[in-house]
Amino acid sequence: MKSLISICIPINLKNRQEIAAALEERYSTEYIFMGRIFQSTITQKSCGIDIIANREGNLAEDFQLAAQDKLDLATVGEINHCPLVIYLTSTTTGLNACREMAEFAQVLLQIGGIAVKVESAGIAHDQPRWLAYYDTDDMFEIYSLFVILIAGEDYYYSCGMHNFGKADVAISITEDLGLAIYVMNVFNYYRLTESPILQDGHTFQPDIECPRYQIEWMIDRENARDSYQHNPQGRWRLQRCDQS
Repeated sequence: MKSLISICIPINLKNRQEIAAALEERYSTEYIFMGRIFQSTITQKSCGIDIIANREGNLAEDFQLAAQDKLDLATVGEINHCPLVIYLTSTTTGLNACREMAEFAQVLLQIGGIAVKVESAGIAHDQPRWLAYYDTDDMFEIYSLFVILIAGEDYYYSCGMHNFGKADVAISITEDLGLAIYVMNVFNYYRLTESPILQDGHTFQPDIECPRYQIEWMIDRENARDSYQHNPQGRWRLQRCDQS
């Protein structure tokens, strides 16, 4: 499956007509949707949009799980009772595409959107966090909107780097949790800011006091190929050099 950026936004509006009216009231003609296209009339940038009734009884539960239990009770209640869910999709990936999708998502948050779940990572955020980070110049903050770190059976690993057009990272589950989080975040940040050419056997050291890791590419076996969370670019596995 080709990588897509997919975003889910539950919204407190009842139908397409109310969404269109709310957009016009706040933004005049700056943002419009035509059929299944959501577009800025100023930049001409666009993304796919699907608007569906909220018939998922477990939507709030899914959001809370993806937010790692960080949503407050009021937000969870709003998600449970919202009438509509909006899905935004981009067939383009990369940093610019993520920034564009973050912008489109904040537009909908400003007119009644409750929270944001990046389906192509499995991470969710409440409205204040998304609005605080969506137009940031800090690479780590935009990264944190689109990438989540997960503890699997054999590895800690990231999910969502394919939103930026990059492979994810994995590190042994036997590694200290705090160190694993630090190493994975630094490795991903390094690749987003420096775009190095990596090969099997290269080594990586996040700082002079950390262990050195040898990298090896592996396919993404954690997510099914037809899942939005599957990364066609695979993962870079980091293994301590003293354990190889």
